[in-house]
Amino acid sequence: MKLIATLCTSLLVSFAPLSSNAFQLEHKSGVFTQEHPPSRVVSFDIGYLDTLDALGIDVTAVPQSVYGGSLKRFNEYKVVGTLFEPNYEELQKIKPDLIIAGGRSLNSMPNLDKIAPTVTFEYNPDSFMESLEKSSVDIARAWGKEVNAHHKLITIKENIKTLHELNANKKGAFLFVINGNIIAHAPGDRFGYVYELTGLESVLPKRTEKDLQRARPKPGTPEAKAAAERRASEIELIAKADPDWIIMLDRGAINNGKKTAANTIADHAALSKTSAFKSGNIYYVDPNSWYIVTTGLNNVKSITDDLIHNMQ
Repeated sequence: MKLIATLCTSLLVSFAPLSSNAFQLEHKSGVFTQEHPPSRVVSFDIGYLDTLDALGIDVTAVPQSVYGGSLKRFNEYKVVGTLFEPNYEELQKIKPDLIIAGGRSLNSMPNLDKIAPTVTFEYNPDSFMESLEKSSVDIARAWGKEVNAHHKLITIKENIKTLHELNANKKGAFLFVINGNIIAHAPGDRFGYVYELTGLESVLPKRTEKDLQRARPKPGTPEAKAAAERRASEIELIAKADPDWIIMLDRGAINNGKKTAANTIADHAALSKTSAFKSGNIYYVDPNSWYIVTTGLNNVKSITDDLIHNMQ
């Protein structure tokens, strides 16, 4: 009987789960598990860095960027490359035990994974809040910060409810401005999440899979000319639809660059005649928040706070 008891005990030990203190992080490709929470974390996605910061989870190093707002302190952190090109030598020196990759660093994941376990999270601009909530809760659960995450998500959802009430039965358009060129973003596009946040009805239809999979043509080609004509046609359609709000992202203003969007729309023959332009219902988003950070619990709270302030 003693032998049987000993064997049973051995089997239980062999197949026992990790301790209740084990770290388990659900991510896009599965679940990353280790005995203790990582102590040297690096995030190459600013949105996830923002969520970590919002939850009180510190990191060891960051990619090069211009950090502002609640992320300002990261300007003083050790830099380990850029969003697109990690510095593998510096990473090897700091010996991270977890790396988080994002859209800009996805191609680097195989090399990053040779240095430390590397994870990423699902992101879909067509279901923006679902993506934000899933990644935030997964990160929070792993570090035991669920309460913090839920409180912040509740505040964001309350902001979105307010925005939907403010914009009930109103139409809108999102315009991306770069070097004098204007590109409309409809639902499904990179910044199509603006309609989910604001409750505005897009004056353009949702992008089809064919639209989203269309490759960017090389400059100077017939395909590039056709694409430019499609973009111009969409801007004309927006002007004719006369949206209640026009929301603009000035690409040149990123990282304190030159602002050109206001002059671009003022000089546009059709957009300058819209009711939104004449009534001042033009909202210039913070380009760093929308273009560089995008997701993140603190960032989306700030984005929706600013939208409410400007749309009231």
